[in-house]
Amino acid sequence: MAELDPEPTAFGAGQRLGAPETLGISTLDPAHRPPAMPPGRHVTIRVRMLDDTEELFDVSQKASGKVLLDLVCSHMNLVEGDYFGLEFQNHQKIMVWLDHIKPIIKQLRRPKHTILRFAVKFFPPDHAQLLEELTRYLFALQIKQDISSGRLTCNDTSAALMVSHIIQSEIGDFEESKCRSHLL
Repeated sequence: MAELDPEPTAFGAGQRLGAPETLGISTLDPAHRPPAMPPGRHVTIRVRMLDDTEELFDVSQKASGKVLLDLVCSHMNLVEGDYFGLEFQNHQKIMVWLDHIKPIIKQLRRPKHTILRFAVKFFPPDHAQLLEELTRYLFALQIKQDISSGRLTCNDTSAALMVSHIIQSEIGDFEESKCRSHLL
């Protein structure tokens, strides 16, 4: 009988950060299926993620905002979901956070036509408090969006430093042997 390697492995080509890792477990096995939807009417909610992709989530019409946020976090394999929230544009065209306690249907006028935005709700005072690499990546995406949209204002020096960190996170460290062709 083969044993699973307990050591973490590097992400392979085509593997997305936070994507579920397949371990050869059949999704047809009843023990590994997602929980069944509760009976009753359901609504499909569209959520725009931090990487600008849109995902659809089916929830009960009576579900609270927390149920939807937990579903989004579970979809992304996000453990540190407490830093995040879902926001939407209300009837006065103001962005507001989806309340965790209230039912979704009472907060959204037209849930089928509303796009909720998954976003960072709380920034910790010290980034070292973030335990997961996925959480740090999502924070970087949020900061990148906030700088490019003008929601985050700072002096030129701070902006250049933040942009350099974002570029380094996307491209990696500078390697002269790989980058020499750009200098010629």
